[in-house]
Amino acid sequence: MRAEKIKIGFFGTRGVPASYSGFETFYDKLIRYLSSEPDFEITVFNRSNYLRYPFRYFKGAKVVSLPSLPQKHLDTLSHTFLSFLYSLYYSLSFDIALICIVGNSAVLPFFRAFGVKTILNVDGEDWRRKKWGKISSFYLRLSEKIAAKFADIIVADAIEVKKYYEKFCPSHKIVYIPYGGLEEDDLKNAELLGDDEEFLRKFGIEKEKYFLFVGRLVPENSPHTLIRAFKRAKGNLPRDFKLVIAGDAPYETIYKDHLRELSRGCDSIVFTGYQFSSSYIKLSQNAFSFVLCATVGGTHPVLVEQMSLGSLIISYDTPSNREVLGDCGFYFSSESGLAELLEKVARLDEGKIYELKLRVKNRAKERYSWKEISLKYAELFRSVLRR
Repeated sequence: MRAEKIKIGFFGTRGVPASYSGFETFYDKLIRYLSSEPDFEITVFNRSNYLRYPFRYFKGAKVVSLPSLPQKHLDTLSHTFLSFLYSLYYSLSFDIALICIVGNSAVLPFFRAFGVKTILNVDGEDWRRKKWGKISSFYLRLSEKIAAKFADIIVADAIEVKKYYEKFCPSHKIVYIPYGGLEEDDLKNAELLGDDEEFLRKFGIEKEKYFLFVGRLVPENSPHTLIRAFKRAKGNLPRDFKLVIAGDAPYETIYKDHLRELSRGCDSIVFTGYQFSSSYIKLSQNAFSFVLCATVGGTHPVLVEQMSLGSLIISYDTPSNREVLGDCGFYFSSESGLAELLEKVARLDEGKIYELKLRVKNRAKERYSWKEISLKYAELFRSVLRR
């Protein structure tokens, strides 16, 4: 039996506490459950450009804050590489590096050269994202091949993603571990924001009288499709129904301007800016329906979270989205199809809505528990050292 603690470095995200996306929430939750394990010692690397966390520890994990190159194509990789150099210089002697995002694969050979086991958490076919140009897409496809060769383990959060990587990577190196939903503590924190009506009034919206989009405002998440569909359906929706777009993106000024231009002349479309944690939960709990338009990716964290809230869900039709949502929501594959669905869902009777919300919440509870997911990662950390 191993006498010393297993030293694990968490690389590749903006850091903790979670305040940006699913990968950050993933680290936040994993730290919460694994820091109490007596055989783990966790260090997480934060990006100081974005997150000014003033303490040395977060829920038992050591926090190291380092800068990155604040440029769309170099932001993530520059920080991961600097974090690797820092760990060498200060002799942190990690046994395992847990790394998020396939674009960080270029660092994998360096970890291997120094005897560090690597686990890479990937997110679907990143190279397909519309925000990337030809060179970036080529790099991301190359990164998949680098990951297949140099990562000790690749973690896929969807069966469809696992199947994709098995086309060019030995199947024994790929494991499926899903993403988790919101927990009771998350919901209790949201209650601290106070009265729902007062919170919604800030945005000029009312309870159960709006469709909700949540995500980064980037082309592959397709908020433009939802805006167009909503405008097409508006005449057949209840007059007081609105569309709420909650999100932002640091490097997408041109695209965000395009979205606002699309919305011009329709005062029923509300842009809230980026909402996270409790404010995100408040917006979600009070929405009539949540709409997922993302065309690329594995398991979308926001979809799992909306399921755990028992939301009425409309989703873009992809194999991964069907894998997660099952028959507990509605699917579309075109702008016109979405417009028709918005009208259809708005006419549903209360009994059907209640049934769908109950089913989707139970599905999330059964399949997407952070506690169970953390136990799987704990076993993965122990097993990778035995290889």
